[in-house]
Amino acid sequence: MTLAVGLLAYLLGLCVGSFINVVVYRLPRGLSISQPTWSFCPHCRTTLRWQDNLPLIGWVALGGRCRYCRAAISVQYPLIEALTGLAFVLVWYLLAVCHCRVLGASDQTITPLVPSWPADLPLLAAWLILTAALMACSAMDLLFYVVDTRVTDLAMFAGIVLAALWPRPEFYGPAASSPLAAATLAAFVASGLWLWLWSRRHRATQEEAVETPDADATGGEPSRLGRLACLAALVVITLCTLALLIVHSAHLPGAPGRWLVPAAFVILFAAMVLAGGLPREIDDHLHATIEAEAPQARRQVLGEAAWLLPIVLAGAAAFALVALVPGAAHAWQKLTAWSPVGGLAPVGGAAYAVCGAVVAAAAGWIIRIVFTLSFGREAFGVGDIYILAAAGAAAGLDIALLGFLLAIPIALAGWAICLLLKRTGMIPFGPPLAVGFLLALWLNVPAAEIGHAYWRDIQRAWQQQPHLILLGVGVVLVAFPISVLLARLLRSLLEADQEPPASPPADEQAPGD
Repeated sequence: MTLAVGLLAYLLGLCVGSFINVVVYRLPRGLSISQPTWSFCPHCRTTLRWQDNLPLIGWVALGGRCRYCRAAISVQYPLIEALTGLAFVLVWYLLAVCHCRVLGASDQTITPLVPSWPADLPLLAAWLILTAALMACSAMDLLFYVVDTRVTDLAMFAGIVLAALWPRPEFYGPAASSPLAAATLAAFVASGLWLWLWSRRHRATQEEAVETPDADATGGEPSRLGRLACLAALVVITLCTLALLIVHSAHLPGAPGRWLVPAAFVILFAAMVLAGGLPREIDDHLHATIEAEAPQARRQVLGEAAWLLPIVLAGAAAFALVALVPGAAHAWQKLTAWSPVGGLAPVGGAAYAVCGAVVAAAAGWIIRIVFTLSFGREAFGVGDIYILAAAGAAAGLDIALLGFLLAIPIALAGWAICLLLKRTGMIPFGPPLAVGFLLALWLNVPAAEIGHAYWRDIQRAWQQQPHLILLGVGVVLVAFPISVLLARLLRSLLEADQEPPASPPADEQAPGD
C-alpha cells in the first residue's frame, strides 16, 4: 500500500507540476487560470495537442520547440514538472518510509508518526498541497519577485480542512485545547472580518500584473548545449526520484537512503541557486523601487502595525477569557475534544491548524515590523508572511518556525553563490523557505529531541539559578540594538565610499572657472 501511494504521489507530482507551469505563466500576467481551458503556445497562441502537454514527455518529444511555429519552449516547463515530482516523492518518503514527523513527546522520549493508510492520508494530502503551493510561489518569486496570495490561501485553507479530517487527536489535542489556540482562532476570525471590511471601504484592487516580454516566457532561442544540459538535469532528477521509490520497494538496507535524501535536497538547492542567479531586467527595476520607497518604509510599516492592532486585541481578549475564566476554559476544551466519529476531532484539528497559521504569520509580521523600523528599509516581504501562514496551517507550527530558521542560512548560501552569477544581490526568499520547510520535515525528530533537551535544561536552570536566565535575556536585549547600530554604521560607510564627490557650489569656484 505504501509503495502504491508513493507511485501515485510521483505521477500526481508530474501532473501538478504541469499545472503549476500554467499558474506561474498566467497569474503574474493577470490571466485567468480557467480561460482558455487548454494550454497554448505563448508565441503563436495555438492550442496545444493533448500529447504535447504530457509532463516531461511532451517537451522531450518536441525537442524543446513548438509543434506549429517552432519557437523555443522554455526549459522551465520540464524542470518544474520534474522538480515537483521529486518534491512529492520526497515528502512521501519522509512521512511514510522515514517516519520523520513527530507524533508526540514525553519528558524522555520522542514518538515518531508511523502512518496508517488511509487514516493518515489527510496529513499526506496537506503536505502535497503545501508542496505544490511552495513550488508555484518559488517559481513566481524567482521569475517576477511576486507571491500570489491566492496560492498561499488555497494551501492554508486546505491545511485547515484536512487537519479537521485527520483522526489524530493525540497529536493536536493538547495544543488545540490551550488558551493560545483559542486566541489564534479569535485572531483568525477577526482578521477575516477586518479584511472584508477594509476591502469594502477601500475597494482594493489586485496587484498589477508584471509586464514581461514573451521571450522571458519561452526562454529565447535554446542552444544545443542548453538543451543537452536540460536533458541531463531531467535525467538526474528522475533517477533520484525513482531511487527513492526503488530503495523502499526492494527492501534494501537503510544505507542507500542516507545519501538519497541529501541528494534530493542538493538538487532542490542547486535548482534554486541556478534559477535565482539568472540576470533579469526586473532585478535593477526592483532594486531601484526598494531604494525609492526606503524613506517611507517606517511610515508604511507603522500603518501595518496599526492595522494589525484590532486583530491582536481580539486574540488577547480570547486568551484572557479562556485562561482566566474556568467555565470558558472547560467549554473550549470540550469543544476541541468533540468527536462526531471515533478518532476524529474536527474542531480540535482545525484549531491546531489555525494556531499554526496565525503564530507563524505573527512571527513574520514581528520580523517585518521590527527590522524595517530598525534599518529603515523593507526587511521581510508580505508574500513571505503568507507563505509562513500556509506552512503553519498545512505542516504545523513547529515545521513552519524551524523551516523559517533553516531558510535563513539557505538564503545566505544561495545569495553568496548567486553573487558570482549576476550583478545585483536581489534574491527572493520564497525558494529558501520552500527548501527550509522540506528540510524541517526531515529534521523534525532530531530537532524535537534537541528542543526538549534544551527546554528541560532551561526549566532546571530557572529552578536552581534563575539569575542566569535573566542575564541571558538581558544580554540578548542589549546585543540586538548594538548589532543594529553597527550594521547601520557599516552600511552608511559603504554607501559613502560609493557616492561620487559632490561638486563645489558656484560661489566657491575658483576665479576664472
